[in-house]
Amino acid sequence: MNTTYFARVSLLRSSLFVIMTSLLFACASPTMHQQFDFGVSQTEDNQKTSNATNSPKLAILLAEIQVPNSLEGTSMLYRLLYENKQELRPYAQSRWSMPPAQLLKQRIKTHINQQGGAVLTTSDGVKNLPILRIELEEFSQHFSSPQQSQVQLRWRASLIKQNQLIAQKIFQAQTTCDSADAKGGAKAMPQASDRTITELIAWLQTQVR
Repeated sequence: MNTTYFARVSLLRSSLFVIMTSLLFACASPTMHQQFDFGVSQTEDNQKTSNATNSPKLAILLAEIQVPNSLEGTSMLYRLLYENKQELRPYAQSRWSMPPAQLLKQRIKTHINQQGGAVLTTSDGVKNLPILRIELEEFSQHFSSPQQSQVQLRWRASLIKQNQLIAQKIFQAQTTCDSADAKGGAKAMPQASDRTITELIAWLQTQVR
């Protein structure tokens, strides 16, 4: 009887040791996150396009892009339209490599530079250039069903020169995702950004003379 009792105690202790070891390992192991950026700009493979050759070269000051609180970090956000379209949720295991405002700003600079233009910041000390101010309003993935999603991008651009508003316009795009997950959203968002940036540059060229 004593032998059986001690055997049971020994088995219990061994089981507890395995459980505690597993818990400690889980706590010590860092959570792995996927990080996504915008990849290579689609226009980089064809920089000498007719637009880049014939269009006037832009020179602007790009101010820091303004964002709501929800877009200040690197979270990848989505909405389940079929449940609650007013709730903005973050992916648990997926992140952008940098905040959306920085991704967008980097993409705008790349496109304008590829077309022979120049993008400076207010800290560069250059004066008498028009200032482009952008307010990023929507930068998320919308699920119309568990199997279907599309990214939604929207921003307001204001062009200012000598403290006067020259023009203002809203740019927006919706792009269908290849897959209804974070990877699908990460692939579709640069496509939506490129489309709106192309429209932005065409608009700037009509406003900046």
